[in-house]
Amino acid sequence: MGGLAFVITREYILDFPTISPHEPATKARQIMRDTGVRILPVVEDHRLRGIISRLGVLSITSTRSNLRAIDIASEPAVTIGLDEDVNSALEKMLEVDEWYAPIVDTGNLFIGVFGLEKIIEKLLKNKHPCLEKPVEEVMSTNIETIEAEDNVASLWRKMMKYNYAGFPVVDSKGRLLGVVTQYDLIRYGFTRIELRSESPPRAGPRIREIMSTPPITVRVGEKLRKAAELMIKHDIGRVIVVNDKKELKGIIDREDIVRAYLDYPLRD
Repeated sequence: MGGLAFVITREYILDFPTISPHEPATKARQIMRDTGVRILPVVEDHRLRGIISRLGVLSITSTRSNLRAIDIASEPAVTIGLDEDVNSALEKMLEVDEWYAPIVDTGNLFIGVFGLEKIIEKLLKNKHPCLEKPVEEVMSTNIETIEAEDNVASLWRKMMKYNYAGFPVVDSKGRLLGVVTQYDLIRYGFTRIELRSESPPRAGPRIREIMSTPPITVRVGEKLRKAAELMIKHDIGRVIVVNDKKELKGIIDREDIVRAYLDYPLRD
């Protein structure tokens, strides 16, 4: 398969921070804000007790500041083991729409985290032929956007409705302006109470005030390799596909690249 290892080895392990189940949930929020990690393993006596997602961190409210890390943690949707088949691990992760999976040993001993970016890095290093596909063969075209003049409360509702971690931001004429993600909400310190509110001031600022700009894009006709390179270079989860007029045409995320790899015909 283009030089990829067939089993999960230590080279695939990401060095993620962890948190004790008894530490304050607000510390989890601080760690995620400071490091940008997308999941935070909850570990006690070297054993995995759960994981905290960005949505878990966004659930912290000012009225329940006594929450512990374990109170906002959840069971991981999938775990994998060392020496597990790479393709099998990837298929399990895509089935539950997860970009990260804890690596555990016998007795649920926590070893580290496996992320899709490690596979994308490997595909780039090995010049895997799946990356020669045009982006339009891989991108998703069913795109949900949010307008720059909307507020963060409407963003929260969209995230809950579609279970998306981020959205392209457009103006009233549909022109692409930027991208806004769960991390932007964490970075600016929003909580569930504020995000649920329908009215100012808790409805929050306009999306244009917290979005990331400029958006990272690739053009229709470019190779998937370009999108993969941009994801790794900028540590982002998705790249927006535009035409020559810079009009929004599609989105490619990490899962799309991994699917392109898994769908590639076996050569070995």
